[in-house]
Amino acid sequence: MIGSRMAGVVGPALLCALMLGWLWPIGLGGAMPVGGDVTQFQMGLMSVLGEAIRAGRLPFWNDRWGFGFPGLAESQMGVYYPPHWLCFGLLPVEAGYTASMVLHLLWGAIGAYWAARRFGVSSRGATLAGGAWGASGFFLIHLPHLWAFCVGSWTPWIWGLAWSILSGRGGRGTPWLLAAALTVQILPGHFQLAFCTQVSLGVMALGAIVRGRGERRAVARRSAVVLLVLLAVLPMAACQLLPTARLARLAETQRDFEYLSGFAATPLHLVNLVAPDLFHRSPLWRPVVWDPPFHTSPEELRLYVGLVPAFLALMVLVKPGSHAGAIRVLGLVLAVGLFLSLGPYVPGFRIFSQWPGFSFFRAPARWGMIVSLALAILAGFGLDAIREGRLVHPGRWLVGCVLGAVLWIGVVVGLFELGLNATERPGPSVVVALYERVFAQFPWPNDPPVTEVFARARRPQADVRVIAAQGREKLGPVPTGGLRLDRERGRIYRAELGTTAALLLAVVLLVPLANRRRTLVAGLLLLTAVDLGLMARRRSVDAAPIRPLTEQSLVLSRLAELPQGTRSIDPMRNLTMVAGAAGVLSYRTLDLPIQAELRGLADAIPRSPEEADAILDAQRSLGARVRVIGPIGPGIEVLRDRFTETGRIESAAILDDPALTAWLLGSGYAATDEGKGGRYLFLDAGPAPRAWFLPTDGPEAIGRFRKESTDAASILGQLEDARPIELRMRSPEHLELSVAAEGPGLVLVTQLDYPEWAASLIDAEGAANPVPVDGVLGGWQGVAVPGPGSWTIRLTYEGRAERWGLVVSSAAWAAWLVGVAVTLRRSRQRLRIDPTA
Repeated sequence: MIGSRMAGVVGPALLCALMLGWLWPIGLGGAMPVGGDVTQFQMGLMSVLGEAIRAGRLPFWNDRWGFGFPGLAESQMGVYYPPHWLCFGLLPVEAGYTASMVLHLLWGAIGAYWAARRFGVSSRGATLAGGAWGASGFFLIHLPHLWAFCVGSWTPWIWGLAWSILSGRGGRGTPWLLAAALTVQILPGHFQLAFCTQVSLGVMALGAIVRGRGERRAVARRSAVVLLVLLAVLPMAACQLLPTARLARLAETQRDFEYLSGFAATPLHLVNLVAPDLFHRSPLWRPVVWDPPFHTSPEELRLYVGLVPAFLALMVLVKPGSHAGAIRVLGLVLAVGLFLSLGPYVPGFRIFSQWPGFSFFRAPARWGMIVSLALAILAGFGLDAIREGRLVHPGRWLVGCVLGAVLWIGVVVGLFELGLNATERPGPSVVVALYERVFAQFPWPNDPPVTEVFARARRPQADVRVIAAQGREKLGPVPTGGLRLDRERGRIYRAELGTTAALLLAVVLLVPLANRRRTLVAGLLLLTAVDLGLMARRRSVDAAPIRPLTEQSLVLSRLAELPQGTRSIDPMRNLTMVAGAAGVLSYRTLDLPIQAELRGLADAIPRSPEEADAILDAQRSLGARVRVIGPIGPGIEVLRDRFTETGRIESAAILDDPALTAWLLGSGYAATDEGKGGRYLFLDAGPAPRAWFLPTDGPEAIGRFRKESTDAASILGQLEDARPIELRMRSPEHLELSVAAEGPGLVLVTQLDYPEWAASLIDAEGAANPVPVDGVLGGWQGVAVPGPGSWTIRLTYEGRAERWGLVVSSAAWAAWLVGVAVTLRRSRQRLRIDPTA
């Protein structure tokens, strides 16, 4: 008993230590992740959330997101997710982001340990499962995405609770816990991974019924409980789902086949299950085996849980042994997840991609989360089978797996080499004809022919970022004629397959220990730790000290000195929010496009002072005070002079900011001569108006602004006769402005028109009347002024969908609390009646 308890403590403790080491130096090493979506998408949003939490309000509207955007409805902030309140409400955004990543990684790994135990795996096997899941390729490639950790970390806990119900070993309160866990998983705002988890529960319930045999009726009742819990989650999560559904209906994103089929796993790339580096380390692979013809990317697909865990999972699937029920259910979940991850490469995709849920999301490769967790838990079963002697001749199994992996890798590499050699010679070829027939089965009709795809491997790559990425992976010097995949592939193969070859050899060397099972198990565990530890070096983010980003970046520091909410036109996407600025060129996943042509003009590079003058007109019309251009090498002084010669720039500074260059373009590029020579031009054109008064011939004339052309020249022409007016802000959801009008007109607010906004028009006597907010001039807000006089306009974000969502969720959670209380009371009564129960 004591030994069992000790194992239950040692396993999770060891697992936590391994996960912290895998993430090092991020976290306890004093570093935070930077680069990619970490800094360009997520940290800006979380800084806005943190400020709102500390101010005691819900950020219904994010005024720093371009021209303003429904912050809660877009969902990526995860406003209602409880851990966010702690991490970002109590800590600075840099420390909060790092703490959230570390804690969720540990939560997910321990969850996989607990889930494996619920399925019947021993403590040692569960430790392997937790490590293989937490350090899997899924989390490695999604290190830039906090949502992957926040959402994915709940999946094993949900699986463990669901299996407790399905196996009949759960208590009366287990369904209530499952409902809470499923709801909390939705609240970070990335619904795709939550949907994957929900589908996996449905498959698990179906598998349990099929495997139920004699107790099929009882299992069917338990499965019905799981399905009812899934339905209960909808009202419990309505606070987030209703506002997002409202926005999704308005968003103009075309979820067509091209969108839904993008970023899928492919039969070719499944080789990463045994060779995780193949096609990943060198950027020269991208135009040949990632982007067309396969329409996927290495940033979305790296299906790997470790070489040994993959072998162990395969062994136990073939020989399930005493835990056959749980293993075959997990095998079914694994098969369904793998099938769905292949997206357009499996039959029926065009049909099921239109079903509710499936039609909401692209990137089928993200079903790899389900595949990885199933493999990890199965690996735990496989380790137990060897340790307990239930697997006969484990050495033969291991040798067979090694030979299978070598054959698989050889076939994939051979297919590429065969195609490359066949397309090198002019004239007809049987091989080329066969490849063309295969490529013709792909569902994208406008893709390049086979000969063009392989021709890319023979073209030199001169892009500095490609060269920098190649150098960062230490793949050798750059030849004089430039990098060419056909000439570099020898050393690329050595780099990408060297570690795999060494691991396969190490597995073979462990085979003589097959009769000493404890030693063999220890060797397999050590080999897995080394394998996944080496994989951690392939992370897709850089590390920086946990310090305010505004202290590390000179450009952000300059932005932070300006008034809160200053609009800027810059290359930083959402990062400007960290400095309190509003990036006009920000990025969203659910979008309502607005002023695309005008923004394009304002972001242009002038060739003369006259062009610079026109660009500054566009910048002022957008309400943007600041323009940041860069990184730029030689010629930045000439560009500065073109702007300053207009006489409209208050200050023009040239800033060296290597940190920002690394965040935007990667540390590899920042280390090159071009990266070091790149500087930023910081232009301050002075305060820019956010609101205008446009006189009209009569109150009814406002209608023409709805139909007015949205091209840049037309909007700039409209604003030539307009008078700027001051816009006052009590909060992002409450705006006020005053105008003295000589006659009827339109008050134009350069803020995104969204149906949740309402307006009141207050006359000189203080009488207030509700008036409509119209979408004018390509998506801005317009309020009509009926005639001469002094008028005050109050704009309020009503947030009806947000408020109804809160009402529904509050009622659902109240019902949940009542259900929990009744269940606890009945359990206590049962114990009083039957103390042995």
